[in-house]
Amino acid sequence: RAVLGASGTGVLTERGEAEGGPAVAVLVVRSDGPLLASPFLLADREAIDTGAGAELAERAAPAVAEGGCLLILPDAMSLDPHGLPRALADGLGPVPVLGGVAAGSPVFELYAADVATRALPALAVSGARPVVGVAQGCQPIGEPYVVTGGEGNVVRAIAGRRPLEVLREALRAVPDLERRVRQAGVFAGLAINPAKSPLERGDFLVRNLAGVDRETGALAVAEAVRIGQTIQFHIRDAQAAREDLEAMLDRVKAALAGRRPAFGLYFNCAGRGQGLYGVPGHDVTAIRRRLGDWPLVGFFGNGEFAPVGGRNFFHNYTGVLALFPES
Repeated sequence: RAVLGASGTGVLTERGEAEGGPAVAVLVVRSDGPLLASPFLLADREAIDTGAGAELAERAAPAVAEGGCLLILPDAMSLDPHGLPRALADGLGPVPVLGGVAAGSPVFELYAADVATRALPALAVSGARPVVGVAQGCQPIGEPYVVTGGEGNVVRAIAGRRPLEVLREALRAVPDLERRVRQAGVFAGLAINPAKSPLERGDFLVRNLAGVDRETGALAVAEAVRIGQTIQFHIRDAQAAREDLEAMLDRVKAALAGRRPAFGLYFNCAGRGQGLYGVPGHDVTAIRRRLGDWPLVGFFGNGEFAPVGGRNFFHNYTGVLALFPES
């Protein structure tokens, strides 16, 4: 038996979503077939970083050697959100890493009969590879361009121009700009595979714009950016999030190829939900309408983990859906 869980700002099942108040969501899975689950716990960690990721990868590798995935529910207080998935990728290769970051007040994690903090509970699932969809809630604006100047996370030139000028040009092309920008956030999208053409939704790693230098026109991005990398700005609001979720569900439905999910997991960001859409239960309603009725559980967290373009990343503002089809 394996029991795994985490606190969140809300919880969800196939019946709906509960935010901002006491609630619990539980999914019980029994398998008489090939599906096996191996639990792990790294407790009382001052830093859930590359060291913790390397240790977890070493312990979990035998369980996912023949295929499967790794579910993680780390504590936000000690998490290195980029170092952890990087170390897991180094140790596990292409194995999908899925999960959400524990949230709420207080923040805690569940493992077996214990409640922990500053912990990294994990579950290595073997015998089945889930169908995964990532809805980043964003719409590309403007055109994709190549980064031609910068260092670290600071972009100093895009296609030989000042990045702030390129951003303003992209924003001017947004329909109903004044209303949408008032409600929206603007982000940088970094192409996962710049050789792909054309680049579409889901082809980018979406990151916050962390700062702007109005004198030089440079932009800081919450991710290291390389010269030669393809960048395209994105806008995030309720309209973009709805469209992106529907596009993700279309991709998941196609990948299921007629199979029915035995159960699913949905890791949603605390920045989505009713605060984004203005109505409760939006994402769960859309999932059921598009993919049918089957057991689903999840929570609203401080960040999400999922692969994009075959590589594992930490995300913000996303909805990550993992479906385990019936065998």
